[in-house]
Amino acid sequence: MDELVIITPSRGRPRQLRELIDACDSTAEGAVRVLPCLDNDDPDLDEYRKILPSAPRLVGDRKTLSGWTNHAAQILADRGDPPAYLASLGDDHRPRTRGWDRRLIEVIEAMDGPGIAYGNDLLQGERVPTAWVVSVEIVRTLGWMMLPACEHLYVDNVVRDLGLAAGRIAYRPDVVIEHLHPAAGKAAWDESYQRSNSSHMYARDLNAYQEWKTFHLPGDAEKVRALR
Repeated sequence: MDELVIITPSRGRPRQLRELIDACDSTAEGAVRVLPCLDNDDPDLDEYRKILPSAPRLVGDRKTLSGWTNHAAQILADRGDPPAYLASLGDDHRPRTRGWDRRLIEVIEAMDGPGIAYGNDLLQGERVPTAWVVSVEIVRTLGWMMLPACEHLYVDNVVRDLGLAAGRIAYRPDVVIEHLHPAAGKAAWDESYQRSNSSHMYARDLNAYQEWKTFHLPGDAEKVRALR
């Protein structure tokens, strides 16, 4: 099976990141690895280093969710031997279905070109992909994995709309990647959640999402459709 790299920005949650990595290791059936992206000003950086003593990771100036995701995705896509697939999972996601990676990759490979696939997060379900797998060709073609104009919110709405408009997205309800989010009562509203879910962030990212959907979605979807 082709390599799948999971991009996971994390801040202030070393224990949760370790749990995500362990969940991926115990449920994936193919060549899957998590690439953590860490801020160099995180007070918990030393703890991250303790739990990831030898694992590859990116450490750099503080970035947003989309900033880190796009930075890592570009590095991976530009490699001489890029992974065939990239995935976005937060440190609050937990794959529960054995072989989740294989099932999502298989449904992409059944499409007529590069695509996107996602499972059931037990919170949003089919409505939006809070965790997804994408063909690296799409990232390379668009120049981003998450809409750069959005810092944190509505990035999954962009992925949904792009995939639907291009006819290249699939939902697998039998694949559970649980989202342990405060909105589901499965986590506390820590500082990171409060910052990324503030009213200011909602207003800012909603405006960026709506602008993209109005002016750029048709062109981006056509780029994806043209990939074979």
